[in-house]
Amino acid sequence: MSVRINEIDDYVYPREIDWAQITLDISQHGMTYSGISKCLGVGWSTVQRWRKGAEPRTSFGNALLLVHARTCGGELTRQRVGEAK
Repeated sequence: MSVRINEIDDYVYPREIDWAQITLDISQHGMTYSGISKCLGVGWSTVQRWRKGAEPRTSFGNALLLVHARTCGGELTRQRVGEAK
């Protein structure tokens, strides 16, 4: 059985998530950048790099999306991931 590329679910491909928007959403819903850094166990400067558009490592990206979902709601998180290229 062969699988054509257009049959594969879109979600298996890497996406370029707008990490700056993710951190902005979280801060607009009441969590400070310092709070994000404490929650994830990273330095404040790391969160600032994400705020400027740097891409976190996969494990921190997943954790940041979880914080986003818990802080902003799962619907907005799904929307942001869906917007990713």
